[in-house]
Formats: sequence, C-alpha cells, structure tokens
Amino acid sequence: MNTNRKANQLWYDMIKRCSDVVYKRHHTTYNECLCSENFSNISYFKEWCSTQIGFGSKGWTLDKDILVKGNKVYSEDTCCFVPQEINKLFVKRGVRKQYPLGVNYHTLSGKYRSSISYNGKHKYLGLYLTPEEAFQAYKQAKEDYIKEVANKWKDQIDPKVYEALMCWEISADD
Repeated sequence: MNTNRKANQLWYDMIKRCSDVVYKRHHTTYNECLCSENFSNISYFKEWCSTQIGFGSKGWTLDKDILVKGNKVYSEDTCCFVPQEINKLFVKRGVRKQYPLGVNYHTLSGKYRSSISYNGKHKYLGLYLTPEEAFQAYKQAKEDYIKEVANKWKDQIDPKVYEALMCWEISADD
C-alpha cells in the first residue's frame, strides 16, 4: 500500500474510533477517545505521518497511549508509530475479575497464580500466597519483558517511544 493510501486509511480508522457511536458500542475501550483539532484535518494528519519514524513500514501501527499512558486523545503530541510486537505488549485480553492483572486463583493449590504473555505464549511465573505477591511477580516480569522488546527495537523506533517503554510501570488497575 502506498504511503498516501496508508495515511488516508489510518486517518479514516482514527476518525471512526473517535466519532462512530456504533463502533464505540462494540469497542468500548474507545468510548472516551477524541481527536485533536489538528488531527481532524486529513491534510495535517498526512503531513504529520510523513515525518514520523516507522510510518509506512510494514507491520507498524499508529499508537496513542504509549507516549502518554492511558491517553485517549489522538494528537501529534501523543501518537507514534510502533511495530506490532510493541503494540501487542499493551493489549489486554479476557475479562478481569477480582484479581489484579496477570493473577488468577489456582483452585488445586489454593494459591494465586501469576502469568504473562511472553513472545505470544503463556508463561507461568509461579504460585503465591496472596494476590499482591502474585501481582508483584507479574509486574516485574512484564516490565522486564517490555524493556527487552524496547531494546530489541531501540535502533528502529522513535527515541521518545524507547524512553517511554524503558520507564513504563505496570499498575494493578491497568
């Protein structure tokens, strides 16, 4: 896909995530998402894209919440392009119940199990007496994994992205 068509598609998808009520009903993580005034202008957005590291690279995606954790606004100050491997580090799957991220109750042992997704596979971290201990194991492993992936891509990603990844902190309510 040529870069002009790619920018058009990215802009259309971004506008849809920010303003399409039906889309938001089915993708609730975008309920509060907005687009900056500048990014609402397709010409501005396309020009911005053309100056960004990673734009047009196969397998790279537009991201709005790596530079600013929890961000809901698409703008030139909050968006960047990252390889899918980095983007997938922050995708949350499944339904969270009463336990922190990365923790579930292991009925057979009567303990709390901690695990992360590592290179696309489930990696068990161990069994713990409390959900807090299990979460601390998850937090450490996930932050280490984020740094590992950041270092793998260090020479190819925007330095701002690298810095954000190296400083990333996991919290229990992520």
